[in-house]
Amino acid sequence: MAILDVEKVIGDFEAMTKDAENVQRETLKLILEENGCAEYLQNLGLNGRTDPESFKACVPLVTHKDLEPYIQRIADGSFPLILTGNQ
Repeated sequence: MAILDVEKVIGDFEAMTKDAENVQRETLKLILEENGCAEYLQNLGLNGRTDPESFKACVPLVTHKDLEPYIQRIADGSFPLILTGNQ
């Protein structure tokens, strides 16, 4: 069994979180690239844009209730790229 090197774990964590803002921007960009074709994002007018500013301008903060019609369509068997870019 390996011995945990606490200092290494802390150092690795600090290195990974040092540039959290850019990591989050890149993660959002990847999510939007993969899901830009989803009906939900198309209806909001994102139109394939992957930058955080466009996301903030086009995509409102929503609740489960707001997404319920989309979720229900998926539950009913409709799978054509409703909420994600994957079927």
